[in-house]
Amino acid sequence: MGTFDRLAVGERVAAPAGVIPADARAVARDIGGYTHPLFTDDQWVRDHSPFSTGPVPGEFVLFLLGGLAERSSAFDDTTIALVGLDEVRFLSPAFPGDAIALQMEVVDKQRFGSGRRGSMRMRWTCAKPDGSEVLSAIATFLFDLSGP
Repeated sequence: MGTFDRLAVGERVAAPAGVIPADARAVARDIGGYTHPLFTDDQWVRDHSPFSTGPVPGEFVLFLLGGLAERSSAFDDTTIALVGLDEVRFLSPAFPGDAIALQMEVVDKQRFGSGRRGSMRMRWTCAKPDGSEVLSAIATFLFDLSGP
């Protein structure tokens, strides 16, 4: 039984926790092109924000959540692709070295076409160990339901 049939609406799946890499800001700057001083200049951050060091871009955290989701037990070879992210909210900052966890809850499922494909929407919630939420989003996945 594949992911689509195995997970019911309302079911929750926890992904393995991860840690934001120490070099996350440098990667965001050098590869992602983030140049705002909030992400590149600690002195600017201390002078112009409530933080002592710069956070990582929210989109970088979202990128890391994709990897946490893939390492969860939620997905198998019937999963075709992530096809959408909706209602993305960046709720609090995350910093290099922060531990983050991803909780996924199935909010909707539907078969379509000839019944050989289906989509599943999952609410993603990213939180730190203290319970503070960093990010929330609705992720939509496409599944192959044709079976063997």
